[in-house]
Amino acid sequence: MKKIIVLLLAALLAACSGVPDNKEIETMVRSSLLTDGLDDLFTMENFTKANGFRESDNVYIVDVEYDLVFQKSFIDVVREIREDPTGPQYGMFGSKFILTAIQSNFGQFEAGDRIQKTDKVTLHKTEKGWQLAE
Repeated sequence: MKKIIVLLLAALLAACSGVPDNKEIETMVRSSLLTDGLDDLFTMENFTKANGFRESDNVYIVDVEYDLVFQKSFIDVVREIREDPTGPQYGMFGSKFILTAIQSNFGQFEAGDRIQKTDKVTLHKTEKGWQLAE
């Protein structure tokens, strides 16, 4: 009986800590990265939370690591945009701006290339749970 009470108390204390678990953090980072057509450009793999700390009751700062794996080459992206400069792919950037942004962030790449990324993300606790800061 004492074991059950101890386990319940441990679970309650973990729930009270109130920080999002690793899967929640991964989901938020993934959805932030793979927007505006970028999910067609690369996938995210090998996500890990390296570290995290509470800055306050409502702010949690997390160091994350992951790989971006390109699904197509830079030349393929150039070709797609030239074929349909007003198309939905990479929509928020616009055709001319996207090429510059992609090349400055990732350089020339081939399909299957992998780059390791490390980021520091800030999460804010809201009435609807934790959300990634924009």
